[in-house]
Amino acid sequence: MKLLSSDIFNSRVRNESITRKETWLGYFLGPIGVTLMGGILSSYLNVYYTDVIGIADIWGGMFLSAFPVVCKIIDAFTFIVMGRVVDRTSSCQGKARPWILLSTPILLLSMMLLFMVPEGSDGFKAAWIFISYNLFYSIGYTAYSTSHTLLVPLSTKNDGERSRLSVISNSQNMLSGTFLAILFPCILVPFMGVDRTLWMKTILMVTLACCPLLLMEYYYTRERITMAAAPAKNKQNFRHQLSCCVKSRCWVLIMVYMIISQLFGALSSASVFYYCNWVLGSYNDGFTQALYYGLGNAPLGLGVFLCMPVCRKFGRRRAMMYGFLMAVAGSGLCLFNPYSLSMVLAGQTIKAIGLIPSSYMIGVLLAEALDDVEDQSQERCDGFSSSIFNIIVTVSSGLALCIFNFFLTQLGYVAPTAVAAVPVQNRSIRGFFIFAALGSQIVQYLFLAGIMYMYPKKQENPPINMKGKLKKSDLVNQ
Repeated sequence: MKLLSSDIFNSRVRNESITRKETWLGYFLGPIGVTLMGGILSSYLNVYYTDVIGIADIWGGMFLSAFPVVCKIIDAFTFIVMGRVVDRTSSCQGKARPWILLSTPILLLSMMLLFMVPEGSDGFKAAWIFISYNLFYSIGYTAYSTSHTLLVPLSTKNDGERSRLSVISNSQNMLSGTFLAILFPCILVPFMGVDRTLWMKTILMVTLACCPLLLMEYYYTRERITMAAAPAKNKQNFRHQLSCCVKSRCWVLIMVYMIISQLFGALSSASVFYYCNWVLGSYNDGFTQALYYGLGNAPLGLGVFLCMPVCRKFGRRRAMMYGFLMAVAGSGLCLFNPYSLSMVLAGQTIKAIGLIPSSYMIGVLLAEALDDVEDQSQERCDGFSSSIFNIIVTVSSGLALCIFNFFLTQLGYVAPTAVAAVPVQNRSIRGFFIFAALGSQIVQYLFLAGIMYMYPKKQENPPINMKGKLKKSDLVNQ
């Protein structure tokens, strides 16, 4: 890729070992931009379409029910293509990082277009949404996510440095999640209400703020494994790469893990705004959703400090398994009285504590699975695996949104308007919000605990400290 051969595109990271600047700028602050945009879209785009511009009834409600799945099918195809592109990319900047830079303008432009739906016929608005949605997800986000997923696995083979990067990389979700959980429901959503112009101005400012963060992620990361390896031929077809990957039990279990966690997680995420507005609190009251996310998930922020000691004591596999069982107990407490804010917050806190290991270690598990594929087949399938990983994420989210919008229209959801009193939702739709936000989580965490039980114990590497060095006591215990 000669386009990026100029010195202006070179990584600002020169060290052979992971540095603090790389850790905090490239893996913590940098990804916040896309995480923030993705969080806004997953939490509020559907709300914007149903409550602000009122398109829930297009084609009898079938458009909102069907278009996410159609788009995600397209997205799945582009992920396969992008995986092949990454595997075949050869440049002085690596094979994954260049696509973070190239995807930046597409992400920024399409993010704004998603909320700038012009007036017109139903068909025109549907076409605008369909095109801008695919521009963001099927092109921009596909290129970015395929590359971003590989940054930790390709950064180093040092298990300690990988674990530290995985913790830091996932902890940035806490920062962007705090922004969404406090600023949006407490200040911005009540301020914007159902005013389309205010929504578009807010999204424009958020999008502009994300631009330097995307550039920061590109310039302060480095692919050490790619640079150290001999140039790969990567002529294998899809079937050959799949056959290499399925030889690894770790790889198969991680992909099943992702299917379950993403499908149920996306269903819960899509329903939280509605659950907080129509069941747990009152519409746009400015505090219920913030408390649900902020206080209920506050322990996840402590995971930056607790995750490594817990995994060192129990091992990653058992720490995650026990954590999922604790999350089941917490979700059960929420479901015991889903109308009680205090009980729901208590249950959310217990659940969040249990999810600390899994929230921070998924990058390490993926890296281990990629290494295990190489051990089993003597070939690296990084781009292919990243494609499958992200296909699962995107198709699951589309399927979950399809299911959610289908029940939203079939059970009689009544959207609020700027001129009428806030409507009262019927018992069936409120029951669906409760199941989607809380009940589905119990099913999810039980399945995930079972997967961790089956996860190969040989992958439970010797515990490591935050500097990536083995402790003497750990070697004795091994």
